[in-house]
Parts: sequence; structure tokens; C-alpha cells
Amino acid sequence: MDETSVTRFVNTFIVENRRERLLHELTTPKKRYRGISRFCHRAKDLLDPAFLVAEGEDLERLPAFRRFVRDHNGPCLLLSPYPWLDEEIMPLEKAVEQAAVCPDAVLILGDGFAVVFEEPQKGGRGRFWMSEDPVRLRD
Repeated sequence: MDETSVTRFVNTFIVENRRERLLHELTTPKKRYRGISRFCHRAKDLLDPAFLVAEGEDLERLPAFRRFVRDHNGPCLLLSPYPWLDEEIMPLEKAVEQAAVCPDAVLILGDGFAVVFEEPQKGGRGRFWMSEDPVRLRD
């Protein structure tokens, strides 16, 4: 696993009082599943709102997000309790497609950004677009 990407994600996009524990879980093989599973239904509690560009069930349909995906379609690391996606590396566009149909939470870690999909549940599924420079990307 790419611990550098995970460390950067946690230190940038996670609220300060949750960083230490989450970083420990995500970088400890026996605790990784628990760390990733924290994003199933509580991602909003973990993510730092200062870096939030957009959120919502229709994230993939937002013109700004679609432009971002097209312009930043480099390799991304995926983390998920779902074994077929966990630790996969793929272009952002494909990662978003795979996350949208995944029956579990998915973290997409890119260069200076992250996209987080909560686990689908009755009433919807949270999706969060995070960036190191969120103001520049907001429509």
C-alpha cells in the first residue's frame, strides 16, 4: 500500500482531532479495514470542511466536477472495504465509475484531491469532493 498517499490524505483532509487514530488504523494492516469502514456512514464527521469543494448524491453530474475529472484523470489510489477495489490504482474517471457502483465505501486518493463515497444506504449515499485548493474549484 502507498503509505505516502494515505498519510497525505489524512494530514490534509481529515479533521485534526481524528487524524492520529485514523492514520494509525489505515497504516496498520490488521486495523485497515476498521479505518476504511469509518467512512461507510460517517465521512462528513471525519472530513475537514475547509477542504470541501462539493458534496451530494449527484456529485458526478456537477459540471465543475466533470471538468475536474476530465482535467485530472491521472492515477489514483482506491481504498475500500470492498476487496475488488481496495488498493487498486486507476485513472480518476474510471475510479469514480467504479466507486459509483461499489456496494461499500470508497476513498479515491489523487494528487492534491480526494473523492469519498460513503456506503449506499436507505435514503442515499454521501459523496464528497475534497481539494487542497477548494476555493479555486468551486463554481
